Amino acid sequence: MSKLNELVLDIVVPLYNDSDVLEALCDAVFSEINGKFKSFRLILIDDGSVDSTFENAMKMRNNYDNLEIIRLAGNFGQHRAILAGLRSTNADIVAVMDSDLQDRPEHILVMVEKMLEEDTPMVIARRGSRDDSLWKKVGSRAFATFSNILVPFKVDPHLGAFRVLRKNVVKQICDVKEHTGTPFSMLYSLKIPYSVVDLDRDARIAGKSGYNLRKSMKLASDRILTYSIKPIRLSIFLGILFGLFSIGIAGYSIINYGLQDEVAPGWTSLAFVTSFFGGLNLLFLGILGEYIGRIYIESRGIPNYMVQDSTINDEK
Repeated sequence: MSKLNELVLDIVVPLYNDSDVLEALCDAVFSEINGKFKSFRLILIDDGSVDSTFENAMKMRNNYDNLEIIRLAGNFGQHRAILAGLRSTNADIVAVMDSDLQDRPEHILVMVEKMLEEDTPMVIARRGSRDDSLWKKVGSRAFATFSNILVPFKVDPHLGAFRVLRKNVVKQICDVKEHTGTPFSMLYSLKIPYSVVDLDRDARIAGKSGYNLRKSMKLASDRILTYSIKPIRLSIFLGILFGLFSIGIAGYSIINYGLQDEVAPGWTSLAFVTSFFGGLNLLFLGILGEYIGRIYIESRGIPNYMVQDSTINDEK
């Protein structure tokens, strides 16, 4: 079993408008990790920040030799920023963490020890106590529950992005040319084995979460529509069910007319039901359109992101 001082570690951290946390982040990571491994790098990926994140990060390189910066050409999203970081590393072990220090750098050592002890390809932090808002806790739970119903793999709602991965797992992520999913959902879909470590999260040191309702819903739809066809199967089932219901209504009307020689009452209700079914059909067409659109996006073969600047392989 390898020892820490025989391993190369890279830590990938996506950034977006995080100029206020950079100094604390770098100080915490280097004080906890420096000297524990054969070598290590902190790789910061600026995901199109509109504040001074990139400029401040470049200044921090004067203090740390093994600090690397990647600047994306725009705001491509957290998961694509993480993917850019993963594709820039060839380390034995890669850690992924958030920038706000809710995830403690010293917990990386705990997860790596767990990885070596159990010889597992990936270790993920399971959040214990969380200093998050009630809205975020409820939203995270609802998102996980809903997606677990519709996707063919189950994900613990308390698992986040904080994790460590072996080189071969990182390679599998980087080799997949996928545009509509997320790197970690792809790992779950491939049934990559992993271990879990229960860890508490601290309060964020500055700023606020970048995940609002719109982004959370997009993440949920990406996971469901990329890795599952259950919405289409559900549409088929409901289409058959409502079709039988419509036949029943038509049969009732015919029989009532034959027995009483009058039009069955309740056509206002029938008009409402017809409108409802019409709306449902449009919903199902929208779901089908989403799948077709994702096929189109994948077929175009455009990059997941564009790198504007990078310090990797450059001299200071």
